[in-house]
Amino acid sequence: MIKKRTVGRKDTRDKLLEKAIEVFAQRGSQETTIADIAKAAKIAQGTIYVYFKSKDELLGECIQKIINPEIEAIIDSTKGIEDTMDRLYEFFVLHVKLVQQKPYIARFLTVEARHNEEFYATRPDYNPLKRYLTWVEDLAEKAIQDKRIRPLDTKTFALLIVGVMDLVLAQWLMRPDSLDIAQVAKSVRDIIRHGTLDFGKI
Repeated sequence: MIKKRTVGRKDTRDKLLEKAIEVFAQRGSQETTIADIAKAAKIAQGTIYVYFKSKDELLGECIQKIINPEIEAIIDSTKGIEDTMDRLYEFFVLHVKLVQQKPYIARFLTVEARHNEEFYATRPDYNPLKRYLTWVEDLAEKAIQDKRIRPLDTKTFALLIVGVMDLVLAQWLMRPDSLDIAQVAKSVRDIIRHGTLDFGKI
């Protein structure tokens, strides 16, 4: 009986997190109310306080239990790819798939990063773009060691890759019909592999 009750509480908590992240993504955490989340989850407002002390605690749990694992899963999924540039391309593709399958996650990142000035100030340990930047920079350093790319400023390279990804996905979220992000990913791969020089004119 106790085990069944525990499972039931976990299911309710997980459902709350899933619905909360969707509402946060749509409205932004500053504009979202407990009532909004309760309505989306189809439960009484008081039930939310059984699991979370405040909206801020619920927001923090959304980050820890939903956002961070998705980010780490993408990075982990590329570990088995030996070629560094193929690994970078797969990272881009996997992030695109995440956005297509769970657009509310990308929308949450976009809304909070761009419209909530206090977001990173109050959460210094949370910055998914910084996590991506560090990973791409490390990967670029390995690519240089492997002679897959020429020696270059890896920090700038990371900013270039993550910046393009962030901008493309933000635009797609605003207007999904405005571009084919899968094709953009392929084009990014081509540019990374071959650069921008016209070899016929060298």
